Amino acid sequence: MSPFPDDLPPLDCHAHIAPDVTAAQIDALQGAVVFAVTRTPVEAHRAGRRRDARLVWGSGVHPGVPEALDAFDRQLFRATLRNSCLIGEVGLDRRGNLERQRTVLAQILHAAQDQAVLLSLHSTGRTGPLLDLLTDQPHPGMILHWFLGNPTERQHAIDLGAYFSVNAAMPDDILTSLPLTRVLPETDFPASRRATGASRPGHVDRLEQRLAQLHSMTPEDVRRRFWQNLRELTTRTHVLDRLPEHVADWALEA
Repeated sequence: MSPFPDDLPPLDCHAHIAPDVTAAQIDALQGAVVFAVTRTPVEAHRAGRRRDARLVWGSGVHPGVPEALDAFDRQLFRATLRNSCLIGEVGLDRRGNLERQRTVLAQILHAAQDQAVLLSLHSTGRTGPLLDLLTDQPHPGMILHWFLGNPTERQHAIDLGAYFSVNAAMPDDILTSLPLTRVLPETDFPASRRATGASRPGHVDRLEQRLAQLHSMTPEDVRRRFWQNLRELTTRTHVLDRLPEHVADWALEA
């Protein structure tokens, strides 16, 4: 029997949580399900040892963190995927050398190509180069995190089959331009807490209310749509069975 409320819990598909988070700190998330991305191979290694009912841990190499790029090892990274169904945070960033970032991301995409995983992809300042790389090396589990591409880039990403994790700091025109069936919630906590209004990972109330107003829905319907989208994405990528048991159950019940 699920230890959580019968109603669907808040869902956060991109937030940063320290791998040494305590049970009390997880309880403070008020039942939210959080996809906890990491920034460095060291963080990913520590996170890979955990088994948490409400947290889905990612294996990340943040493109804006030079020491993460320095520590990347293709074989070791692929080995982490045995224990993780989430790759993130990875991608391209306006800070640093583009070719170096692109080389690492290409290797990550190659490691993921035959794996049942989702990918949380960063694209700040380099949406075009990221889409070029994803066009050459597509993956059915692509989730574009806080994607601010122009209309042509957004349509390109939609055509590639990507999903989008969105937050309350994003402008209305971008939120309404993305298919509601491809949208997932995020907070990107803690770095963006002022912009999003999120006080903790999983605090997506403001986003649910915004989308409800934009799409003439109730916040409850928006939350259910998020879970339905997660179910559809994880089913087509064969990730559903790799999620923590109760997370998979909620997705199936949505």
